Amino acid sequence: MIRTALILSALVAAPAFAADSVATLSAQQGTVLVNQGDEFVTATDAQALLAGDRVMVMEGGSAEITFTDGCVLPLASGSLVDVPEVSTCAGAVAKVQNLGPSYAQAVGSRASARNAAAPYVFGAWGVVIAAMIVEGDTKFTYGEPAASP
Repeated sequence: MIRTALILSALVAAPAFAADSVATLSAQQGTVLVNQGDEFVTATDAQALLAGDRVMVMEGGSAEITFTDGCVLPLASGSLVDVPEVSTCAGAVAKVQNLGPSYAQAVGSRASARNAAAPYVFGAWGVVIAAMIVEGDTKFTYGEPAASP
């Protein structure tokens, strides 16, 4: 009974998830990564893509995005593309960035903005420490200062 209910719920839910899909990833060679939220993960064969997903093809790789209308967008080695809502054949302009080999491993997710404050925090501490060194005050005291004789 539970098994039948799970199968039926999967059949009912599958079209709901597939309806948002605008394309599939195909013809993958080498390392291809997809970001559908917080981070890039290794792409699966014939992976469904939604508008706004990001596909990154690492150096030495290639892939194709096949839209639901049959339009094919080839992706070259070292490229990053934001999947548009409609196919490039239907008039959409795909935002494709060419990444050099030194950047191909460093591109993060759209959620990386939440870590944008980290350099400022560490930079502020660096300024404080540099000022202390310039003034010759390199002693760190905790609590009450020692009484002078």
